[in-house]
Amino acid sequence: MFAKIEQQIKEQIQAQSIPGFSMAVVQDQEVIYSNGFGITNREEGGVPVTSNTLFRIGSLSKPLTATAIMVLVDKGLLNLDLPIKEYGPHFELQDKGAAEIITLRMLLNHSAGIQDGTDLIGSRDVTVLEHYFLHEVPTLSMVAPSGLIFSYSNHHLNIAGYVAEFVYGKYFPELMKEVLFNPLGMSRTVYDPLLAMTYSVALGHERTEQGDQVVRPFYENAANYPSWFAMSTVADYAKFLTLHLNQGRFEDRSILSPAATEEMQTKQVNRYNLNQLGCGTTFITEKYQGFSTIRHGGAIGTYTCFMLAVPEKKLAIVTMASQDYGIDLAYEVMDTLLTVKSTDLKPQSIQPDLNHWKQFTGSYLGNISGLARVFVEGENLTLDLNGQEMTLHAFDEDVYFAKDPEGNAAVTIGFAGNLDEKVQYIVVDGHACKRIDSKKVLLPQAEWTPLIGHYSNGAISFDLQEQENSLYLIDEEEYLVCTPLFGQFFYTEKHGLLEIREVKNTRMMILQDNWKLDKV
Repeated sequence: MFAKIEQQIKEQIQAQSIPGFSMAVVQDQEVIYSNGFGITNREEGGVPVTSNTLFRIGSLSKPLTATAIMVLVDKGLLNLDLPIKEYGPHFELQDKGAAEIITLRMLLNHSAGIQDGTDLIGSRDVTVLEHYFLHEVPTLSMVAPSGLIFSYSNHHLNIAGYVAEFVYGKYFPELMKEVLFNPLGMSRTVYDPLLAMTYSVALGHERTEQGDQVVRPFYENAANYPSWFAMSTVADYAKFLTLHLNQGRFEDRSILSPAATEEMQTKQVNRYNLNQLGCGTTFITEKYQGFSTIRHGGAIGTYTCFMLAVPEKKLAIVTMASQDYGIDLAYEVMDTLLTVKSTDLKPQSIQPDLNHWKQFTGSYLGNISGLARVFVEGENLTLDLNGQEMTLHAFDEDVYFAKDPEGNAAVTIGFAGNLDEKVQYIVVDGHACKRIDSKKVLLPQAEWTPLIGHYSNGAISFDLQEQENSLYLIDEEEYLVCTPLFGQFFYTEKHGLLEIREVKNTRMMILQDNWKLDKV
């Protein structure tokens, strides 16, 4: 079976120009496949990628952090449901009320409601996590009330990581090494680039007109270690997945209690789709092919990593790539391993409660989903999503969906909170949108000419260009259409909400209301 998959990978990475890729497959307590493809560095020739080659794993760091925290919960050092201020750290946010009630559980299941963001470049001193907690966190704003909806944020895990560091009494990298990495034998899972460079590292590559070029500098910000700055290998991450396939046991030792393992893999926050999409303790939970799955993605710079597991079948896959590749492959491999035929069941609608519709109607803006307008047209509830209108059908009292031409669900939308009151938040395809004043969407669209140019924050950069009466965001060699929403707000399919804002006579591009790039 894997010989055929290997040939497929070789053909795909050549066709898609993927510099380096590796994959491991775990069944029960055994790694049944592990291999690497491509090379570490196209500029210098590099060395062949193996299953022991390090990649930056982005947000695959989050389940590692959460698991270590759950080990500390097992030991009685932490409690998921105590407000984190109970542990002594000086926790403040712009919204003082939120800081009083946020718990580790809310941080780890992304329901705390804190904005997303964080910088790619920062200090490499491990003391910076405390500095971040004391000086940057108090400036953060809320995007939703704590405990209401899923709202993904790197800050959630950084804050949780600092609380663990504070209580454990050692800097975060040392905590992770002692609590998780050493017990699992994950000797090549590291945070420090100076340690990483003593091993083989697959470097990120940016596609340019001159060919693939290594991304420089190597991203580093120790304040982000808990959320998305770990480096690992598929061989190491396979050991971590073995732990989660076996109720917290690795080889002959219990590292995490069965109760804590189940806690991590059980949906705690609803993301309102037709396949029970949700979030456990960092793991994204969803039904797939009739099975309960846990998964997580990781993207940082040009790196793309992904893990997918079916605990009841004791099957898991992890992929790591230095370009955008691996997610679809992971699902293809899982389909083969599950030996089940894909079912194409059309979602069935129910009779909606028409009394709720007046609470649903309005305009909503989301960092990922863009502009959603919900309104009643004739006898139908209708969604206009970034200029595309579609009829909504009730799947549940608070979940609706739109159909594609084949009758499958094209878009899902959930209405959060008390349905007898004006809904303030909706969830479009798993991503939160907040109600805005409908008059705002009537603002005239901005003139494009002053917006054209190059934008950068020193770590990442994009161009805005106008061609044939359309505005494009250029990401490497990819041209992404910028759909005008209102004023200087646009929507791009890959990067979500895009805003051009004038700050002190300087234009700034803001992606997803978090990532800021100056026009240069």
